[in-house]
Amino acid sequence: MPDRPILSKPIAGAQTVLVVDDVRIVRHVTYRVLSESGYRVFEAASAAEALEVLETARRIDLVIVDVVMPGVSGVSLVRRIQEKWPGMKVLFMSAYQAEVLVREGLERPNVIFLAKPFTRDELLGKVTAALRHETELESVQPPVRRPT
Repeated sequence: MPDRPILSKPIAGAQTVLVVDDVRIVRHVTYRVLSESGYRVFEAASAAEALEVLETARRIDLVIVDVVMPGVSGVSLVRRIQEKWPGMKVLFMSAYQAEVLVREGLERPNVIFLAKPFTRDELLGKVTAALRHETELESVQPPVRRPT
C-alpha cells in the first residue's frame, strides 16, 4: 500500500485553472504542477490581468488566488469575479495564516484555503476539493461595519 494517497488525475483539457499571484515563482510552480497533472492553466500577476484572462478565456473552472497582493487584494478580486461570474469556484492561498481572510474582509469564510508553502499533493488535494466545493461563496461579501 502506498505511503501517500493517490490523487485522481483530471482528464487532460477537461478543467481549466487560473492562477493569480504577484510572486512569479509561486505562479510558475503552481502552473507546472497543475499542467503536469492534466489541467489547462492560465497565469495572472495581478487582479487586472486576472479579469482580462477571465474575459477572454472560453472557460475557467477554478481561480486560485493569493489573498494578499499589491493593489487589489485577493478577496476584493473574488468579489469582482463573483459579481460577473456567479458561482465561480475559488481556492484562496496565502503565506499568512488563514485568519488573514477575516482581516481582508471575510467575516465568516466558507472557502477552501491553501497555506504557502505547499507540496504538490497539498496543492492537488485543495484543487480537487475546491472544484467539488458546492458553496457559491456567498460569504465573500464586503465587511459589515459595526457602530463603535
